[in-house]
Amino acid sequence: MSQHDDKRRRLLGRLNRQLAYTAPLLALVAGGAVFQASASNDAAVAGFSSPDDASLMLASNHAEGAAEGGAEGQAEGEAEGEAEGEAQGEAEGEAEGEAEGEAQAEGEAEGEAEGEAEGGDSAAVARPEGYSPAYSETGNNPQEMLARGEELYYDTSLSSNGLACASCHGSDGQDMGYNPTFEQPFPHQVAMAANQFGMSDVHADEMVQICMVAPMAAEPLEWGSEELTSLAAYMVEVQKRVAGEPHDL
Repeated sequence: MSQHDDKRRRLLGRLNRQLAYTAPLLALVAGGAVFQASASNDAAVAGFSSPDDASLMLASNHAEGAAEGGAEGQAEGEAEGEAEGEAQGEAEGEAEGEAEGEAQAEGEAEGEAEGEAEGGDSAAVARPEGYSPAYSETGNNPQEMLARGEELYYDTSLSSNGLACASCHGSDGQDMGYNPTFEQPFPHQVAMAANQFGMSDVHADEMVQICMVAPMAAEPLEWGSEELTSLAAYMVEVQKRVAGEPHDL
């Protein structure tokens, strides 16, 4: 091996070790190597047998540095991307969960509101515990009581919307608006009571109260009052008339 080759190898090794720390600006231009170096490195560059040797060495070191930097940048980018993705996923999941919770709460509130609107409070229309009416559901009620009941049957002042019992069930004995179950003696099934108040069977006075609260949009009559007693007695006779039975009207 010649002395020239040995010198060249040493210079290559030194340049390879010190290239990252040298001050000169090195520019590699595609299509032909162009080098700019400070005076302190002129001798080192001059030690190569040709500009191509220096170009290859610089290009090799540049490629290695770029590969290492690219790998590190890619790793950092992937880590940052994963962290951002996880954070975004968690935020979106929390937002969706909150939205679903709010929607569920709204749905429950709407359902409760609809239930309250469609349904009624049976306590307002059902006989109080221990209540004993002053009329008979088998008939034979006083004529004065029946006459007062018939008067109230046409009285629109009992309602808040201008309706009377006769508005839905006919006048002058022209009975209408009753289901077939009305032909059964009291207590019997009334569709409005079952659908809106959950009551299977009702007495005559309970039916009056249901009509007061629902179609007539008024407060229920006072239990034991003259109005409720008279209307209930009158409806006992209307039921007999609808069923085609003897009655006192």
